Amino acid sequence: MRNLINFGVTLSVIALLFLAFNLVWVLKLPNYRLDLSEKKIHTLSPSTDALLAALETPMDLYFFNGSHPRKSDALNNHGEYIALLLKAYESASKGNVTLHLIDPAPFSEDEYKAELLGLDSQQGLFGLIGTRANHEPQKIERFDPAQASFLEYEISRLIHNVAREEQPTIGLIYGLAMDGNLNGRTQEATPPWQLFKEIRSQFNLMTLGSDTSRIPAHIKTLMVVQPSRLPEQALFAIDQFVLAGGKLMMFVDPLNGSTADTTGLQTLLAAWGVQMPANKVLADNLYATPVVVTSGQPPVRHPGALTLPREAMAQQDVSTWGVDSVTLLNPGTLVPLKKSRTTFTPLLQSSGQASTFDGMRFTQPDEFASMIGEAVSRGRPNVIAARIEGPAYSAFPDASNGQKATLQKATNIHVVVVADIDMLSDRVWLAARNANGQKARRPGNARFVLNTLDNLAAPDTLSAISPRASDRQQPGLLDRLRHEAAQSYRKKAALMEQRLAQTEKEWRLLNTPPSMLETQAISSNTLLQALNKERLRLRMELHTLEKEAYKSVRRLELAVVVLTTITVPLIVSLLGLGIFISRRRRQHPPAAAFY
Repeated sequence: MRNLINFGVTLSVIALLFLAFNLVWVLKLPNYRLDLSEKKIHTLSPSTDALLAALETPMDLYFFNGSHPRKSDALNNHGEYIALLLKAYESASKGNVTLHLIDPAPFSEDEYKAELLGLDSQQGLFGLIGTRANHEPQKIERFDPAQASFLEYEISRLIHNVAREEQPTIGLIYGLAMDGNLNGRTQEATPPWQLFKEIRSQFNLMTLGSDTSRIPAHIKTLMVVQPSRLPEQALFAIDQFVLAGGKLMMFVDPLNGSTADTTGLQTLLAAWGVQMPANKVLADNLYATPVVVTSGQPPVRHPGALTLPREAMAQQDVSTWGVDSVTLLNPGTLVPLKKSRTTFTPLLQSSGQASTFDGMRFTQPDEFASMIGEAVSRGRPNVIAARIEGPAYSAFPDASNGQKATLQKATNIHVVVVADIDMLSDRVWLAARNANGQKARRPGNARFVLNTLDNLAAPDTLSAISPRASDRQQPGLLDRLRHEAAQSYRKKAALMEQRLAQTEKEWRLLNTPPSMLETQAISSNTLLQALNKERLRLRMELHTLEKEAYKSVRRLELAVVVLTTITVPLIVSLLGLGIFISRRRRQHPPAAAFY
């Protein structure tokens, strides 16, 4: 009996000591977290830790993760992951970041404030707002699970924008009228390109003269458009700026005049380890876009008017973050030099059905069909935009216009070159039209430019945050075949779908209910009958094209169905039969076994 009492007292003392330890000492122990995920998705990168350590003023983060009847399980799981990651930010900030997790009730004050600050509430609030005293709030309108690899960069960028005191300054040098200049010959003011209004809304854009000989010291990021028309002293200033550690985004047009005009530019590009063939324009059979070449005529597939889908972009580069498509017009191609020491990272590429042609052929619509055919026969992927980093030497080591190069080399340069300038222009950025017939913006072009400038202008602690590799499985054979079939169908059916839409529109205009005063039925209208036949013909041809494009996919899908519904059950049945026969033989051996 006494042993039983002693045992009970011992258990009580142990329980009390365990409770006291949890109440008193647990809060004083360091907070250790063990990330057992394959790609350490719950652990902040060293660059993020450095960014948080540099914070000097406290801020508040409000994560709105609202409930919604149509919210999927995948979105709910992504919200839980974001909440865990934000808690890691709060813990690593040493008190400078205060996190608020909010599930706003419908018609509540929280929901009203979130919508007022610009969060997307169509399918339930799912965004982040960052605030600090005397500073404009920053926001992520809606988290996209498809962009999960950029999540750490996205949140860190918001925190950096909340903490900074002013917008970053971007220097601008251009060799053509695009920012609202006065034409010296006609004395007419040209309006600025609309895309630059977007740039000015996010950056302090400082225009420098085309004849500048020195980039101001306070400018750390530079944007240059059409450098082939700049004098040598401006190219010299750009060269010294890059060697001094300045970051550059440059747009180059392949149709830039004579070879003598481009000598300085080619020398500058060669110093960075890249070249762009002059007067050579890229044609792409797969990404060619129908455009109206002549007013009043139906659209034709322009081999140099390219709409690049997501597949044609670098998947894990910040420049293409959130970009679904980019539209180009008569782009060139970038080629890395073999003996260059710089790293050449493609950002935008053509398909494998692309090739370069002389620029004069793109002025002749009769040549379009033949160029597309030639591009298929000799096609290969071509780089249109690239990020260039690494050691480089000066392009102008000797004196230039009386100026001597103070910097002859650099251990690391950072340049982004785009072999197209029309992607910035209104005729491309505002080329599409919406349902009301008004010009509609192509947000992909602006997003690509703004992403790149933002990344170049960011401090090293932010720009060094690299996107995490996606945890999603790689597409299998069937997924790849479906994608190729969709691309093939879209390429062949683009013009036919436009003709069908135009025919449907004309048919609806003519197919009005007959009035009582009409003496002839509308069905006897010859034009209406012709339009109706054209509608049916185009639909049948589209259906035939779709069947032809997806023929290999349907064949493979049928094979998979047969394999899973017949072959696998048959194999399982045969195995079961074999096991049954084997057991029966062991239980009832043949009579010969007794002899």
